[in-house]
Amino acid sequence: MIFAIAAREIRGIYVTIMGWAALAVAQLLLAWLLFTQLEVYQKILPELIKARSPLGLGDLVISPTLSSAALLLIILIPLLGMGSLSDEKRSGRIDLLLSSPISPLQLVLGKWLGLLLAILPLLLMLLVMAVTLGLSSAPDSGRIAASFLGLLLLSAMAAAISLWLSALNEQPLAAAAMAWGLLFLLWLLDTTASSSLSVLSLNAHLQGFLRGLVRSSDLIYFIAVVLATLVLTTHRVWRMGGGK
Repeated sequence: MIFAIAAREIRGIYVTIMGWAALAVAQLLLAWLLFTQLEVYQKILPELIKARSPLGLGDLVISPTLSSAALLLIILIPLLGMGSLSDEKRSGRIDLLLSSPISPLQLVLGKWLGLLLAILPLLLMLLVMAVTLGLSSAPDSGRIAASFLGLLLLSAMAAAISLWLSALNEQPLAAAAMAWGLLFLLWLLDTTASSSLSVLSLNAHLQGFLRGLVRSSDLIYFIAVVLATLVLTTHRVWRMGGGK
């Protein structure tokens, strides 16, 4: 049942032009960022060789592009997921869904998985770009794999947060705006918060993956946020169905 709901969610995103347009624009932006970084790298390459610098394509091209991709995902995922539950609630379909043999948990997991799978093509295209570019040098496959894992966890977190705020609002744009606000707040905590709050920094936990480090503290951070928001969303959907 969860996979059936996920498939329906994916169809709902890509049945309209908005889903395809968002994916195409995101891919074009990533390609432009990649080639811009590559152009800068080619200009400074003679100086790097002369100075015998250890910096290469991975440090000066691939990593900056992946870091920019993280910000793009923060913008794109709430846009795709803003109507996931708010539209169901506003149209009254949520009552029909919850009256069927579908539990609130199954509904939430299905919609979350569908939103995550809908963004997966962009992540795969980004991975192909990084691997293809690395073929011309000595690619650090471990660093690329860790970066991809970090972006996947970021996507899972952004999808869960978008789904939760979609359940709290009947207006999709309000849900998207709240998701953007929360995600960017967590991103900026790295530079604006005190040390006691910097542990919640999204950017700080993501940077470890982009540097090729898979730390248990970073894994726990993303998994904990995903689980917490999915639990909150499930409780909200349960309340929609008349639960007390």
